[in-house]
Amino acid sequence: MAANKREASQPSDWDAQLARNTELFFEADRLEQAAYDIIGTSLADAAAWLRFTEAKQVADAKRTEAYQDLMRIRRAMEQERSPAPKSAEQKKPAGA
Repeated sequence: MAANKREASQPSDWDAQLARNTELFFEADRLEQAAYDIIGTSLADAAAWLRFTEAKQVADAKRTEAYQDLMRIRRAMEQERSPAPKSAEQKKPAGA
């Protein structure tokens, strides 16, 4: 979650941030696969379903973290590309 608290970074850092974000998504995929491996063919085992549910919640939380981090990166990149909005003083006509 610390990644979500980072301020907008320099453009040279975008690749590193996107690489870290990709790692978060891969970790979410790995956790989800591990959750499904728990139930395997034991669809009638209540204990396995409980372990699956807990593991799936962990995977879903990791995926949410990755998505939020990606949205943070995208917003920061957009802010960097967009020109800064003009202040009220800059918007006044010349004779006002």
